[in-house]
Amino acid sequence: MARLENKANQMMLVTLSLALIAAVGVAPQAAAQQEPGTAAYQAACAECHGARLEGSAHGPTLTGTSFDSVWGTRSDDELVEYLQAEMPPGREGQLGAEAYRQIAELIRNVGAVDPAVLAAAGFGPAVPQTGTTRFRDSAAGELTAVTDELLRRPPAADWLAWRRTRDNQGYSPLDQITRENVGELELAWVLAMREGQNQTSPLVHDGVMFLANPGNVVQAIDAATGDLIWEYRYGYPPDALKGTGATRGLALYGDKVYLTAYDASIVAIDMRTGEQVWQTTKADYTQGFTHTSAPVIANGVVVSGINGCEQFTDAGCFITGHDPDTGAELWRTSTIAQP
Repeated sequence: MARLENKANQMMLVTLSLALIAAVGVAPQAAAQQEPGTAAYQAACAECHGARLEGSAHGPTLTGTSFDSVWGTRSDDELVEYLQAEMPPGREGQLGAEAYRQIAELIRNVGAVDPAVLAAAGFGPAVPQTGTTRFRDSAAGELTAVTDELLRRPPAADWLAWRRTRDNQGYSPLDQITRENVGELELAWVLAMREGQNQTSPLVHDGVMFLANPGNVVQAIDAATGDLIWEYRYGYPPDALKGTGATRGLALYGDKVYLTAYDASIVAIDMRTGEQVWQTTKADYTQGFTHTSAPVIANGVVVSGINGCEQFTDAGCFITGHDPDTGAELWRTSTIAQP
C-alpha cells in the first residue's frame, strides 16, 4: 500500500505480507457501492498496488485468480482484519476501521474486467503513463560509463549484456561460490516483480542491478540489499500490448539503459537518474510490430530486431541501428530478401 521503507531487514517481511493479499476476480458491483473506498484506496494503497488494482513492483495485483486462490472462500470480515493488522507496511492499523472496511469492499467489488465500472468508481483509464519514481540517490549516482572496452572485457562482478559477453557465453567467472560451500547459501533479499510474463535477464554494473519488468517497467536496484533506487515506466499505447508481453532484457552503454518497447519504439533511460533521455519509433505497432528481445550494442550502435513479422506485411522483418545519444536511426536492413 504505502511506499515500502528502504530497509533491507524489512524487505522479506513486507514481501511476504503483500504476497498474502494478492488479487480479485469477483463480478463488478454498482459504482455507487465502490465510491466510498476510492479515496482511501488511492491515498493509502495505489502507490504499491496501482491506480487500477493492477499491482506494481511493490505490491501484487488485487484482481484475478491469485486473489481468489487466497481470499475467494474467506469472509469480508477476515479480509478487513488482515488489512488492519498488516497494511500499510510500517503504518499498520492507522487508517481507521471504516477506511479498512471501505477498502476491503472496493477490492472485492471493482474487478478489472469492466473499464466502465472502474471509470465510474473514480479510477483512471488503463493507459500507462511515462514517468520515473526516485527512491534513493546513492549507488546509481556513482555508476561509471559503460564503454566499448568494458563490453569487450566485462569485469568479473558485472553482467553488462544479455549473455554477458559478446560471444554469448552466459558464464560468470566469479568463484566465491564453490561445490564445497554452495550448501551454505541462504536468502539475502526478496523483491516482487510486476505480474506478467517474465523472461528477463537482469544486468549488473558497479553493484547496481537493472531489471526489466512486464509492462515496459525498468528498475535500478541495489544488488547488495534489494533496495529500489529508481523505477521507470514507459507509457505505451494500451492496444500495443499483445501476446505474452515479455521483455527479455535491456542494454547498457555510456550512461544509458536501452529498452525496446511494446509499441515498436526504442527508449533510452539515464542509468543514474531513471529519467527518459529519448524515444524513437521504429515501426507502426497497429500493423502488428512490437518488441520482446533485448537490444545489443555493436561498435557504439544500438542494434535491435523487430517482432510481429509473422503478419507478413510489406515492411517484413528488419534490424535497425540507432545512435546511442540521440536515437536517430542510422541504418535498416531487411532480414527477408526484397524484390
